[in-house]
Amino acid sequence: MLGLIAALLSAAIYTIGLTIEQRALHHAPGISLNRPLHLARVLLGNPRWVGGCVLAALGSVGLIVSLGLAPVSVVQPAFAGGIAMMLLVITLILGDPITRGERVALALMPVALLLLSLSLGDGGTTGTTPHLTALLVVSVGTVIACVAAMTLAGSHGRYISAAAIGAAAGLSQGVAGLQGKGLGGLLVERGLADAIVPALLSPFPYLYALGWAVGIVLFQTSLQRSRASITAPVANVVGNVFMVVLGTLIFAEQLPSDPLVLALRVAGFVLTLAVVVLVRGNVAEAEADTTRLRTNAGAT
Repeated sequence: MLGLIAALLSAAIYTIGLTIEQRALHHAPGISLNRPLHLARVLLGNPRWVGGCVLAALGSVGLIVSLGLAPVSVVQPAFAGGIAMMLLVITLILGDPITRGERVALALMPVALLLLSLSLGDGGTTGTTPHLTALLVVSVGTVIACVAAMTLAGSHGRYISAAAIGAAAGLSQGVAGLQGKGLGGLLVERGLADAIVPALLSPFPYLYALGWAVGIVLFQTSLQRSRASITAPVANVVGNVFMVVLGTLIFAEQLPSDPLVLALRVAGFVLTLAVVVLVRGNVAEAEADTTRLRTNAGAT
């Protein structure tokens, strides 16, 4: 239960940072993956975006800790579901309209979290040590594939939808999440002081930085084209599936043995995926609305 609570608190901090980033980007010049230096100047030269990024990074650190306390099949859906739920709540507080599908998604998230928490009664095992070769192959291969796919898709000025970029960002962030799971395992097994040297000698922090850097560039590009309540669930649910499936395998975690408890966990996981189905049909409309808002802001 402690890991689940830590995941939800981390999601809250991450969401606040994400909202600040979104508001900063909607009043910033256009960014593109094909202009990396300009992209870096726009992002790093915006104090509001940097502040939001710092909060999001703190939320990610909290996720690392929670991944060492509970199985990835509980922590990762809770984190992703918490972000999606809070983004929709913040959208309502700020007075932005949301669709009927998003309202249904907002109602489903507490149910999903309840099912995940109930599944901790016989929570299986929490893996802390990965199969290192599998981790390296999956991590490096996924990041290379994401960068290559987005570069080819966007060549010659072709348009890439926010949802597609968000999905690639989710995979890259999933790579970072696998490394976070490894770092969290070291923290739990050795304690903070004794884990520092082994962590620096492991590939975890360096692959984390690689996945995080690629993921954030892709995600910020996606975020500028649409509302966060659209792009973030796409990125987070794709990363969610990636993390739960591959994290469970690479860290050799066992799912609950009790059929009822296993069913509760699977149901909670599936409900977090349902968010994408509910909001996916509104991506084009949201992108158009955001483009109009940015155009009007630039004209004033």
